[in-house]
Amino acid sequence: MNFWRALIVVIFCLNAGAVAAASDLVARAAWVRAAPPGATVLAAYLTIENNSARSRVLRSVSSPRFERVEMHRSELRDGVATMSMQAHLAIAAHARLRFTPNAYHLMLIGPRQALHPGDSVVLQLHFDGGVRLPVRAVVRADAATVDAPAPHSPSH
Repeated sequence: MNFWRALIVVIFCLNAGAVAAASDLVARAAWVRAAPPGATVLAAYLTIENNSARSRVLRSVSSPRFERVEMHRSELRDGVATMSMQAHLAIAAHARLRFTPNAYHLMLIGPRQALHPGDSVVLQLHFDGGVRLPVRAVVRADAATVDAPAPHSPSH
């Protein structure tokens, strides 16, 4: 009986640590760019705040509404727009990581159903230490940022 109690206490403490770590991470202003019917790739944007005293690492992102989610970075190099997949992203202590059009962004690949402005999507942010942060992103058309990410193959 003591073994089972000890096991429950250990599981509770590990889970409490992940919750405490997640409370230091805040996601704001999450949204998904509306796409034409039949689009196989969409883009999502948000800001992540790390309010802890140590650096955190965003390892991956997932969503039940898509086959997979990839982290990408767009930038201009010698006048040419390039895009590269990011394996992970570090967020310094007391800093923000912004996902914006034409910079860091999330590529939502293989939508499982059509999305329309006003719909919402749950994104699960996976951080170091097993910390997960669920985020609700609203699908919207955004006329102010018409510069879509450069076309690319989702397999790179």
